[in-house]
Amino acid sequence: MLRARRLPLLAYSTSSLILLLSGCATQPTGEGSASSKSLSFSVSAREYGYVRPAVDVRVIGQQQGTSDQRHYVAGSGDDLWDRVRHGDRLGVTPHARIDHALRALKRHPNYLTDLTRRAHPYLHLIVEELERHGLPAELALLPEIESRYNPHAISPKRATGMWQFMPYTGVEMGLKQNSWYDGRNDILASTRAAIAYLKYLHRELDGDWALALAGYNAGPGRVRAAQRANRAAGKPTDFWSLNLPTETERYVPKLLALAQLVREHDTYGLEMPVVANRPRLDIVEARQQIDLAQAAQACGITVAQLQQLNPGLKRGKTLPGGPHRVLVPAGTGDKLRSALAKAGNPVEPSLAATKPSSRTAGGDS
Repeated sequence: MLRARRLPLLAYSTSSLILLLSGCATQPTGEGSASSKSLSFSVSAREYGYVRPAVDVRVIGQQQGTSDQRHYVAGSGDDLWDRVRHGDRLGVTPHARIDHALRALKRHPNYLTDLTRRAHPYLHLIVEELERHGLPAELALLPEIESRYNPHAISPKRATGMWQFMPYTGVEMGLKQNSWYDGRNDILASTRAAIAYLKYLHRELDGDWALALAGYNAGPGRVRAAQRANRAAGKPTDFWSLNLPTETERYVPKLLALAQLVREHDTYGLEMPVVANRPRLDIVEARQQIDLAQAAQACGITVAQLQQLNPGLKRGKTLPGGPHRVLVPAGTGDKLRSALAKAGNPVEPSLAATKPSSRTAGGDS
């Protein structure tokens, strides 16, 4: 197995979505969709090697200690993490390997603070999308295991983005990859593609989330082969009984342990910062090409900052043939929509992720 080389963390505050890291950071037809037949041959995002996390994204804004860094108070009702705690669960039976992974996580007293710092810019969007598609809210923690919530993360084997799609799997899930754009780095498109892939894996692997997560890590073919071997030997075919790659055998318990830690942090004496339950990103979609330089000026931010929110765009513009969609800091979307309309580029109605969901203000069904 390839071992990860840990790159240094850049500490940053979480009260703004204006990104500072230099360098690379209606749903369009075909995005996040693929046939079961073709997916039978697709490979996992991480099947070919351990993901090396890229340098964390840095954001600027108010100093830590503001309202977005308050610690959780039971019953406060305004904590986005509560939507993860009280949303649908993965429903995996407790196991000693989860307990082992939990003990490892608990050894780091600041882990939940660091997790919140990494997740904060993207968590609301991810939770909204999961709820819209009826998936367990605990899957919002999967990007922590994959990339530490970094849309710039790159693996040694060409997996990239927050959800770490390999090139072929990305294509199978409708993520375009060309000289203009890489959908694997698109925060919204890759989230929707990951949800579609997870739904497929859950359906194909016995409706079992532990098996589906193993399939995401090792590939569905590898999981099916392990099940066939166990079946031939008269052994159970649940995740805990399968002979899978070591990384996969650790990967699934780690996510389940993390979900337990987020749910029960008080039980373990760990502090969990509050994340305000409101959008951090606005989604703007137009009918013609959007230039990031002009969009940044309309939003009142720099081009570099806007590029960090749209790392899938390689040439500073949306694809000539669309989709003409950009993410901007929350509160600036209407400014951009007005500017686009004045420039003769009509905007589309707000996308589902910006509309009220069944659980809280902010996705349609």
